[in-house]
Amino acid sequence: MTNSKIESDIGYVKDLVAKSDNSISPASIYVVWGIILMAGFSLIDFAPKWLGLFWMIAGPAGGLLSGILGYRAGANRGQMDREVGIKHALHWSGMMVIVFLAVLLGIKGLVHGVVNSQVILLVVALGWWTAGVHFDRIFLWLGGIMVLGFLGTLFMNRYVWTSMGVLLGTVLIVNAVRQGTKYVRR
Repeated sequence: MTNSKIESDIGYVKDLVAKSDNSISPASIYVVWGIILMAGFSLIDFAPKWLGLFWMIAGPAGGLLSGILGYRAGANRGQMDREVGIKHALHWSGMMVIVFLAVLLGIKGLVHGVVNSQVILLVVALGWWTAGVHFDRIFLWLGGIMVLGFLGTLFMNRYVWTSMGVLLGTVLIVNAVRQGTKYVRR
């Protein structure tokens, strides 16, 4: 093996290692969910009749788009890890199934109005918190914000949902911008 071949191989491995610190979700996913959360949470305060339809479309569409964006980002980095992809798919689709089951509580009339939204918020808060434990630490903050927002829904009446959506969306979008500029500087 020649020195240039060894140097080339070492350079390749070095590039892969450098890319590996980018294993967090792509910034585009944070922007997608930032926008979805701002819009969806605001609907509870301003247009609750559209809430179910919005989340019925935005939740699965956002999940599918996130999967596509995550797959493309992994392919672009040369880090196609099937096991990590399966873990993400199981985590997020499992949370979506539990949310759907919580929606059934409302459909069956067992919980009404904002209480159903609060139950779903707790499910999502747990889902995002555990995503922070297993995937990306930013979700710990977001899950924590949701828990605090849940407490806000218990004790405050006006614009708690909108405030929470704006805060969550802002954290996600600022993180996306910060993440994007971090990689631009390299």
